[in-house]
Amino acid sequence: MATVQPRHERNDPNAGQQGAYYTVDIAMSAFLDTETINGGRLSPCAANDFATKPTTKAQSLLVSRGQLRYKLMLNNLQIRSNLKIINMVTTYAATAGDSPITDINFGIVFENDDFVPSTGTSSDGSTATTTKVLYIQDKIAEALYASHTEKMSVFNPTSGTGQIADEEVSVGPVLIVSQDDIVEAITVAEVAGFRSNVDAETPTDNALSYSAE
Repeated sequence: MATVQPRHERNDPNAGQQGAYYTVDIAMSAFLDTETINGGRLSPCAANDFATKPTTKAQSLLVSRGQLRYKLMLNNLQIRSNLKIINMVTTYAATAGDSPITDINFGIVFENDDFVPSTGTSSDGSTATTTKVLYIQDKIAEALYASHTEKMSVFNPTSGTGQIADEEVSVGPVLIVSQDDIVEAITVAEVAGFRSNVDAETPTDNALSYSAE
């Protein structure tokens, strides 16, 4: 019988899992924002995050659709590795709930970059993915092009008391043309300096050495 320890369990700073940090920008001005399943774009913001909440249920449903696509994106990105979203910046024309999102920037920190594939085929089968950046782009685009229905908490400003109700929310593609057109709106880049240093890459700080007096 023998025991083999995985790298992340060893007391060795050079043997642990290598995380990775990628920046993402999704330019959404060209995405549909009609009061249909195609509207709402993508955003983590809920109705009560705005200075002025959505004024109609139709506008509130757009906010919920944006949230649902954000959830679908996270589901897609976490298929291979745990991750954390950091440094998020959302851009709206105004702080009102009826104002559509136009751009979102954020960072993705993958727990184990080895699990993120660098080769494969896009979800629509049209192109090959040859880098991790292209894989991330494709997974985000897949969420933006998906048709999906899920029960959510929806703010309804016209319902009087009890303005939050659980109901089914459906999303469709944010652009009808093709998933490739959505990919063009997504910019992903790796921040290479984020990776942990191994001993060979760590400089010796002689200033920390001293002799007993």
